[in-house]
Amino acid sequence: MKFQKLLLTALISLSFTQQVLAHPRADGHAPAGVMYEHLHKEGEWMLGYNVQRMNQDSGYYQGSDQAAPESLGRYSMLTKEHEMYMHMLHVMYAPTDNLTLMLMPMYMSMDMTMDTNPNQTGSGHGNHGGGNDHGAHSHGVDGWGDTVISASYRAFDNGKHQVITTLGLSAPTGDYKKYGNDGKPVHYGMQLGAGVWQAIPSVTYVYTEDKVKAGIQASTRQPLFDDLNDLGYYAGDQRSATAWLSYLWHPNFSTSARIQYSNTDNMQGHYKVSHNHSSPADIQGNYGGEQTFAGVGVNSIIPVLGGVRAGVEFMTPINENLNGVQQRTDNIWNVSISKAF
Repeated sequence: MKFQKLLLTALISLSFTQQVLAHPRADGHAPAGVMYEHLHKEGEWMLGYNVQRMNQDSGYYQGSDQAAPESLGRYSMLTKEHEMYMHMLHVMYAPTDNLTLMLMPMYMSMDMTMDTNPNQTGSGHGNHGGGNDHGAHSHGVDGWGDTVISASYRAFDNGKHQVITTLGLSAPTGDYKKYGNDGKPVHYGMQLGAGVWQAIPSVTYVYTEDKVKAGIQASTRQPLFDDLNDLGYYAGDQRSATAWLSYLWHPNFSTSARIQYSNTDNMQGHYKVSHNHSSPADIQGNYGGEQTFAGVGVNSIIPVLGGVRAGVEFMTPINENLNGVQQRTDNIWNVSISKAF
């Protein structure tokens, strides 16, 4: 009798496992903030939409510590809050089971609120938005950003272990010559595009064991042909790594935890035209550094919507070692929706 019960339990478990594996899994896609980690079946298309929101309003930091007032004394204006939205449209197609192509146009919007530096000791100059260097004001930009074209290839897959290599190209379709109402370029970090072609190679390893899935990805972003755009600057090379772990509670629902590290060079070059120097965001040395984020997310498949996939992820910094003086990032939200057909 004990053997029969044990056999029945094993058969039920095996049947459930087979159903889970045969059914599209919610964890078939990585957390919402990760790309280039899955492939599609031959002939399959996918349309997807991702939005990322980043917010900065915790004051200035120098390295890993809050900036002392004297380190900001040369600036007449300081940022109080900076908010960015990045909207990404994914169009994917798989000519074979082992190769998936993607086109990803982006639409960006950034808004910044600034105020007079009460601890100014230097003679900061230049203004923003056509106003002056006294009193609170806001300014922002929006428009199409750079467009990513990529090819992801399945280098290895034995059902449990999978390796995906990706070569991405970022085409300079975004405006990198945005000017404020004062007739001068906006802050370097508020330009919509890089102004140069960039290579974005990555390699991803994914491990699957029943209801548990884990992944590691390393990537880099660097200029392909020109080191500087024709306005005289470049945002700096970036090296990134991320790792995640997810658990499949139901074929249609999974949760995840993720950690992400990035190392970005400071701004290269210099605006060739007359520009502002009145705030930290106007100085090339106040860009880049090391950032480590940790976060949690959920992925789901929604049967009543025809199998639409949806994911939400929240990331928060656990360590930042910033170049110069910069605002630290308070949090990042990633939301994704996609449908394969």
